[in-house]
Amino acid sequence: MELSNPIVLIIGGILLLAILYFWNKRNASNQKARRNRNFRSSYYERKKERDEKSKQ
Repeated sequence: MELSNPIVLIIGGILLLAILYFWNKRNASNQKARRNRNFRSSYYERKKERDEKSKQ
């Protein structure tokens, strides 16, 4: 089977698009999770926990 066969090229292209789609989807969700976990909010959460521990 030749690599220049149109059927092989079409199937390979669809497979490549599927891989890229799912890879991009995973990276986008990782970026979103990283964006949601910013320094400011985590700092205030830790500060609140420290204040609660010191009051006890």
